Amino acid sequence: MLWKKLSALGALALVAAVAVAAVVHHGPPGAGTHHGSAQPSSDANVAAVHRARAGVGALGKQWSVSVRDATTELYDELRRQQDSAGIREIANLKYGPHEQQSLDLFVPEGGFSELTTVLVYLHDDGLSPAEPAHGGRNIGTYIARVGGIGVNARYRVGPDAEWLAGAQDVRRLLEWLRANIEPYGGDPHNIVLMGNSTGAAHIATYLFHEPSQLADGPGVTAAILSSGTFGESGDGSAQTPLALIDSYQGSAVPLLIWSAEYDVPSVETSVAELYAKLCRKYADCPMFVQLQGFNHVSHVLSIDSADTAVTDTIMRFYHSVIDAR
Repeated sequence: MLWKKLSALGALALVAAVAVAAVVHHGPPGAGTHHGSAQPSSDANVAAVHRARAGVGALGKQWSVSVRDATTELYDELRRQQDSAGIREIANLKYGPHEQQSLDLFVPEGGFSELTTVLVYLHDDGLSPAEPAHGGRNIGTYIARVGGIGVNARYRVGPDAEWLAGAQDVRRLLEWLRANIEPYGGDPHNIVLMGNSTGAAHIATYLFHEPSQLADGPGVTAAILSSGTFGESGDGSAQTPLALIDSYQGSAVPLLIWSAEYDVPSVETSVAELYAKLCRKYADCPMFVQLQGFNHVSHVLSIDSADTAVTDTIMRFYHSVIDAR
């Protein structure tokens, strides 16, 4: 259903599974804001997901180094059952001159009979520029596992990342993909952007700042904004995604926006404000989900694990976008 590489039988099975998941987790189509929980396929998986969710719940609505490390450990355990057999990883390809402008590709070993969707993931920036990001490899592996090409992209952080650096890096990424992804089997005209936290803010800046975009517009099929901070800064800057929306006149891109139950209040509020502002601007709201049982990184860490709530949501969003094309 999500990626062109799926066989006819596999696609039918996946459509059925996601249709059931959509009703169980989110209610019927068109039901508005959705609240998801996973339905793993075995008792062991149910217990493992319950332990991870309970652990995240016990950490509560806070964010710190200790919360990050504890969350990573909880979801590392869930992901150990997955292997990367049949997936080729091409690491540290350069898309720009800066040392931080690099990416990893995740491609099925068997290749493709036709060009396939490319999903580009932009990580959070940790709790400081020197700290590790989250979710890139497991997201890339998952996308390749279901028949697409996963891209785990790094961008400039720290003193080399002034305002617009992130949006400029998104543009450089897209330019590189347009020029280079087809030999790997990727469709340069079917690219989905996904970012968490700061990565989501960089994508949103790119999407609502026409000078940062490609010459012919955003150049992407859709975008997923996860637990981002989009609001105006304390000095009243007009250079944040929320402020940029007001004057943006370019093409609109289908969006999936989510926050997590255990995001800190400032993140929840920022995501809600972005959603409300887009609803008012376009008189048509994007898809919005508050993911229950997750925190600031556990939702992206859950991808390619026994906890399928997030991937079910991504599948349903992507399918709705493709059906509308």
